[in-house]
Amino acid sequence: MLLLSCGVIAASFLFDVRRDQRVILPWLPSWPLPSACFSKTQFHVDCPGCGLTRSFIHLAHGRLRESLESHRVGWLMALAVVLQIPYRTAALLGRRPDPLGKRFPALFGATLIVLLIVNWSINFCLGHQTP
Repeated sequence: MLLLSCGVIAASFLFDVRRDQRVILPWLPSWPLPSACFSKTQFHVDCPGCGLTRSFIHLAHGRLRESLESHRVGWLMALAVVLQIPYRTAALLGRRPDPLGKRFPALFGATLIVLLIVNWSINFCLGHQTP
């Protein structure tokens, strides 16, 4: 989880978002990355996580407004990823594999899932779809 979190953070700084909302490597702007969302590519329906990648990238580049437009909960999910670094490091270096106990991380994770579903429900009811 520590390595995954570091990778997500590094990728957020490495990639960028074109005006048409496609994710790119800045030195290859004509070659956008394919969509990673199965729900979006196969059924043309957003999933609760649609927009999180773009939200993370916008945050990494200091574009808060664009981040919130990509996904309302993106900033909180990005914070959760960033907080994995000290948490997992403490778990690896400490005597306890769960420095915060079992309840708080489980509650925090469940809250994030609920917020993703609430955000998705709001978008669905308003008819918002990501490009």
